[in-house]
Amino acid sequence: MLFLTAIAVLGLVSTSTAAPAPAVLAADDIIVLKTDGSSEVMKLADFQALESKSSAPAGFGVRDLSDTTLVRRACDSSSSEIQVTSDEEFLNWDIAISPVVSSAGGTGTVSVASGYTISNAVSVSESASLTIVKDLLSASLTVSYTETWTTSQTQTLTFTVPDGQHGVIVSEPYVRRVQGFMLEGCSDNWEKTSFMSDSYSSQSYGDMSWVKGVIRLCSSETYPIPYCVGTGEHA
Repeated sequence: MLFLTAIAVLGLVSTSTAAPAPAVLAADDIIVLKTDGSSEVMKLADFQALESKSSAPAGFGVRDLSDTTLVRRACDSSSSEIQVTSDEEFLNWDIAISPVVSSAGGTGTVSVASGYTISNAVSVSESASLTIVKDLLSASLTVSYTETWTTSQTQTLTFTVPDGQHGVIVSEPYVRRVQGFMLEGCSDNWEKTSFMSDSYSSQSYGDMSWVKGVIRLCSSETYPIPYCVGTGEHA
């Protein structure tokens, strides 16, 4: 269900150092960084064959915390608490981290570009409650909602775009998504505001400083390029 047609998987432990990626990766190359800190370059078809033997990749899972309350306060007219209904970890949709290129008439290459960003974020059903929800989640989950990751020109990750296709390098980040409600007031008359929190973990591979997850080439004979994971188009 995670649509794991991955070209490069990032997942380092903090004490490990991965080998540098090849100067140019083939369109069907994958880099698998394993939970033990080792890495392996393999072909997409081989990776998919291994993944088909299990319902989810190693290191990815779901925690069901239905009706779990992270923060409880004394009940009065200004009391607020967070109730978590789900806490999941999975690969999120495509995020472009390169321009779209065309290899019409010959094979081309595309590289990670500077200035693409991703950040921790919270969305709420009532905008007036956003600051309160952020404060409660920051204290409960130890998540900074001001943290942002930005690609830089020092990154040299490059993929080959097949002849006659359009290609873009995408990140499919490993996201922790927490959903639930902020409850305000007292238990006999709660006011509910729904929220969704997405947060990411810092990772690096060679000189690539980004977030844990998947980096891959997404290519297509059509333009705009359909998302490889998720719904949308890269233009």
